[in-house]
Amino acid sequence: PQTDPITISLGKEFTLSKNQVAKIADTGLEIKIIQFYNSPCPKGAQCIWSGIGVALEYRLNGEVQTGIDLAQAFGYQAKIVKTDYETYAILIVDKEK
Repeated sequence: PQTDPITISLGKEFTLSKNQVAKIADTGLEIKIIQFYNSPCPKGAQCIWSGIGVALEYRLNGEVQTGIDLAQAFGYQAKIVKTDYETYAILIVDKEK
């Protein structure tokens, strides 16, 4: 998988692999996928969460925020357009509305 940093623009779709950093042009914001989760809740079991998700890490001015499917950080919003929960995710990052 591709792990070189990429620079992308706000509001544009981009593809990110695990541990690859996307620098959002003109913002100082960086986003990285730190983990994929793909162990869906078994049928008939009670689960606290679905078991599938994407752990994202946001960095801005030396501060870090992380979370699973964390959509908002530092005034920005990331939307997962598509993912296989194993190797890649297609994202769009924009200013929070």
